[in-house]
Amino acid sequence: MGHPSETNQPPPAYAGPGSSKATDSKSAPNEPPPDYVFPKTYKIGDKTTDVPFVDTYQLKLHLRLLRAFHDLRVTVQNIDATRLPPGVDKIDASLRWAWFLHLAVERFERWVSTLPSSSGREGPAWYELEVPPLDVLLVWHAYILNPTWYTEDGLRIESISALPRSHNTPLQILAKMGDLSTYKPSERRKMAWSNSTWTPFDPLEAMQNLTHRTVICPSCSEKLLTPFFSENGTGYAQRDFKVTCERCGLEITKQKLGVAKFARDLARPYDAAQIIAEGNHIPGTLHIPYNAANTIRATRAKDTLLRAPGFAALQLDTKSETERAKAIQEAAGYSYAGLETILSRGIRPVGQNLRRRIMSTYVDDRPFSVELVGAVLRQESFVDKMYNLGWTDPSYFASEGDELALQHAIARYHAFLDLMASSSMAFFVPTLDIDLAWHTHQLFADQYAADCKKYVGRYVDHDDKIAESELSNAFDITCRAWKSRFGIAYAHCGCPLPGDTIGIRVSLLRNRTMAKLLSSSSRPDLVPPSDSEIICAATHPSDHNAVYVLSDSDINRSLRRAKLQKRRERDQKDVEKGRADRMVYERGLDHPMPFLVPVPLYYAPACVAASGSVMYNPMSAGACASVSDLRRDYSMVLRCLNISLGMCVWRMHHIGRGSL
Repeated sequence: MGHPSETNQPPPAYAGPGSSKATDSKSAPNEPPPDYVFPKTYKIGDKTTDVPFVDTYQLKLHLRLLRAFHDLRVTVQNIDATRLPPGVDKIDASLRWAWFLHLAVERFERWVSTLPSSSGREGPAWYELEVPPLDVLLVWHAYILNPTWYTEDGLRIESISALPRSHNTPLQILAKMGDLSTYKPSERRKMAWSNSTWTPFDPLEAMQNLTHRTVICPSCSEKLLTPFFSENGTGYAQRDFKVTCERCGLEITKQKLGVAKFARDLARPYDAAQIIAEGNHIPGTLHIPYNAANTIRATRAKDTLLRAPGFAALQLDTKSETERAKAIQEAAGYSYAGLETILSRGIRPVGQNLRRRIMSTYVDDRPFSVELVGAVLRQESFVDKMYNLGWTDPSYFASEGDELALQHAIARYHAFLDLMASSSMAFFVPTLDIDLAWHTHQLFADQYAADCKKYVGRYVDHDDKIAESELSNAFDITCRAWKSRFGIAYAHCGCPLPGDTIGIRVSLLRNRTMAKLLSSSSRPDLVPPSDSEIICAATHPSDHNAVYVLSDSDINRSLRRAKLQKRRERDQKDVEKGRADRMVYERGLDHPMPFLVPVPLYYAPACVAASGSVMYNPMSAGACASVSDLRRDYSMVLRCLNISLGMCVWRMHHIGRGSL
C-alpha cells in the first residue's frame, strides 16, 4: 500500500496521462496499442495521492499467500486416511475441509488468547516469538477481510486488540517467512506454540491430536469436553452439534451457546466510561462508517435492549453480573427464538436491521463477531479464481512487463474508491483484479481505516455476505456508473454486460480501436494494457461473497439466467454483423454466469441477516429479508429521490448503521 516499510517498493517509472506516450487520436486504425500508462497520481473524490495504497510487490505477496491457502486445502482434502482421526477418513473432501477449518479456528482462538498486549504487537521480536502456522494465518486473513467487524472487535475485546494492524500483518509475516513450502519454524517457536496452544505447530500434525473443545454449560456453568467429530454427527464441527450436560441435564446446542454469549455481553457494565473495554458493549453498535468508536450509540443501544419488556421486569439493576446473565437466559428459555421474541417487542429505537445485525454475531460461543469457518469458505471462490487465472503461480509476474496486469489492477482499484467516494449511498461490486487490490489494502487494517477516512470520507466496509441476486443487480449498476464516470467499460472479460450497446463495448478490446479509446478516454490508465485473455478475464465480477438466500427462489435465479442469455444472443448478432470482436465474444463462453453459484453450506449455517442478505438460518426462520422486499424498496427509494439508476442503488443494510 506504499505505507508499511517492510513491503513497500516504489512503482516502476511510468508516463502519466497526457504525457508524450499518450496515443494521438489520428493513429492508424490497425496500429498496435501503445504502452500501458501507469498514473503518477490517483484522484479519489476531491483528493489526490501520489503514493498508491498498494503496490505490485504487495499484490505478489498476497497472491503467494493465496497459493499457500489453496495448496493447504488440496492437501487436507487428499491426505492419506491413516493421518486422520477415526471417522473423519470416511467423510467426503468438502466436509473434511470444513472439519479442518473448525480446528484451525480453535487454534486461532488459542493463539490470540496468548498474544502479548497491544503495546507489544509492533516490536521487532514479535515475528520470531509469535509467528503463527499457515492454518491460523488462513483464519486471520479471512477475519481481516471483514474489516468493520475486525476493527470493532479490536476495540471491544482485549485479546483481539493484540493482533498486529500496521506491522507484522499477514503479508509482512509472509515476506519474512519466505517460501512457505520450505519454511521451518525455529525450535524455540515450535516449543512456545505447543506450550501455549497445546497443539503441534504443523497443522497436519494437529489434526490427529486436536479432537475436543471445552464448552461451558449455559445453565450450570459446568465445563464439558466435547468432540469436534462424532460418528453420529453431533460433534462441535458438525451441523447437528449437541451435548447433554451431565450435571443439570441441559441439551446444549450452538444456538444455546450463542444465547449465553449474548446474555453475558448484555449483563456486563455499560456506562460510557467503561464501554470500550472487554465485551462491555454489544457488537454491531460501536463502529459506523463515520465513527469507529461511537460510544454514545453503543451505550444507547445496550440500554435500549435492557429496557425490553421481557428484561425490564427482571430488575436486572439489582443483581450481580453473573445473576443478570443467568436471568436473561432463563427469560429467553435458553433459546434463540425466545430471545428474538423478547427483543422484537418494545425496542423500536434500536430498529429491526440493527437488531438483526447484532444477533448475527451470536451464533456460537467463540468471542469473534464473525463466524470464521464460514468466512474462510466464502473466500475460497476468490482463491480458486486467482489460481485458475494463473496469478498465484510464483513465476507468473516474474518480469516487469508481466506486472502490467497488477499495475492495471492498482489503477482500477483507486478508480473504484473514487467511484465510492462519489456516491455515499451506492453499493458497487468489484471485479477480480480490483478485489485483489482491495483485499491487499485491507490486510493493513490501521492504514486502510486511515486511507478510507482521508480519501473516501468514510470507512468502506467489505461485506463478506451478499445475496447473489443483490450482487447481480448491483454489478449492472456498477457497470453503468463506471462508464458514466470514466468513459470506459468496467468489465472486459467478454461476459454479457448491461446496456443496449453491449456489442460495441465488447469490441473495444480490439487492437484497432485501442488508440481511439485512449485518446477519447480521460482515464487511459483504466484501459487494459493489452488484449490479453488473462488480464481481461480478471475483470470478471468478483462473486466470492455471494450467498444463497432462502427467499431467492429458483424462479428468480432462472430469470437472471434468462436475462444474461438474452444479452449473449444480442452480442452474437453484433458479432455476425461485424460490430463486435468474435474472439472477445467467445471469451465470455469460458466464464460461468456471475452470481449464480452460492457458497455451499458444509457446516451449520449462521444467520447473517443484519447485512440485509443472508443464508438460511434454522435458528431464526423468517428473520431474513426477502429479495422481493429489497427490490421493491430499491425502486421506491429511487423513484422518490429521482436518482439515476445508472449511478446509485440504495444499500438496504446501511439503514440502521448510522444511527438508532
